[in-house]
Amino acid sequence: MSRPDTLRFQGTTSPGRSGRWLQQLLWWTMLVSSVAIALYGSYYFLVRPSDAHFAHYILPLRLHIAGGIGALLIGPWQFSTKLRARALNWHRWLGRIYLLSVALGSIAGFAMALVSKEGIATHWGFGVLAVLWFFTGLRAYLTIRSRDVRAHRRWMIRNFALSLAAVSLRNYLPLMLFGFHWSFHVAFIVVAWLCWIPNLLIAEWIIQRTRPAESTLAA
Repeated sequence: MSRPDTLRFQGTTSPGRSGRWLQQLLWWTMLVSSVAIALYGSYYFLVRPSDAHFAHYILPLRLHIAGGIGALLIGPWQFSTKLRARALNWHRWLGRIYLLSVALGSIAGFAMALVSKEGIATHWGFGVLAVLWFFTGLRAYLTIRSRDVRAHRRWMIRNFALSLAAVSLRNYLPLMLFGFHWSFHVAFIVVAWLCWIPNLLIAEWIIQRTRPAESTLAA
């Protein structure tokens, strides 16, 4: 297994002990939360949703979930420098599957956004997320095809941050409903935007923090 301490989320090429500990914590948090939500999503392939709204759109829902599961299960491993160094072909093939998963999930997700609950605010929130998820995946593909590894890495960070919107949503929504006692109407509108905007801002912060380490990346 590729060790998470090979991830470089710091602004230096040789992080100290505290930096390596933070890298491991971030990587394992990312992996465990991604796997947990992927397992949760697989439930919809075993049973028909009890919610009549989702049951009516079962095909795009399952396609969206399938794409999301693929992205969440593969994504963390694509940020392991050790995996890339030791098994570059695996990294490339997993990357292809990841981007195909993103394409499937984002297209189906856009269709679901158009019929999402609570009206125009959620249509826009989830719709913009789907468009950005597809666009950043496309940019990641085009940049690696042109052998621009640094740009590819930046677009992949942005893209996986958007993939993690699935994790954010399922953490924020229960908190809003049961912790803050918001109505579902308000909570769902807020989470349609909150599940991905902070993720993207954090991705940009990581990109800026890791620019000095980009010189160590190899195609």
